[in-house]
Amino acid sequence: MKERKIPFEIKMLDNMIDRKVCKSVEKMSLTHTQARILRFLFTNQDKIIYQSDIEKEVSVRRSTISGILDTMEKNNLIIRKASIDDARKKEIALTINSLNKHKEIEKKIAKFEDTLLKGITKEEKESFFKIIDKLKENLK
Repeated sequence: MKERKIPFEIKMLDNMIDRKVCKSVEKMSLTHTQARILRFLFTNQDKIIYQSDIEKEVSVRRSTISGILDTMEKNNLIIRKASIDDARKKEIALTINSLNKHKEIEKKIAKFEDTLLKGITKEEKESFFKIIDKLKENLK
């Protein structure tokens, strides 16, 4: 029997999850990256967020993020407003429309996670997180 390699298995699982999530958010006329940006903005509503913060969060180049944010602004998902501190920067915030979409996304994610974790015990889940934390620590 062929020996399984952990990095390969993690990547394959990530690809499978990504495909399922993409299919789910596409029904809402969002890309996976747009959904991630909305989630980031939602969880950081108490902070001032700039494009550079989003670039770091989603690990995407400036030019790519600019295009994504342009599309999101056209689709009334975000607003850009001049920064009080630095006129060269634009603060990025959610719209009412995106707050409503975020509620839908959260429901879909909860349903997806229930499906993903079907048959997995609380102890198995805790063990999984311990192993993941060790793997991440080893890569620092």
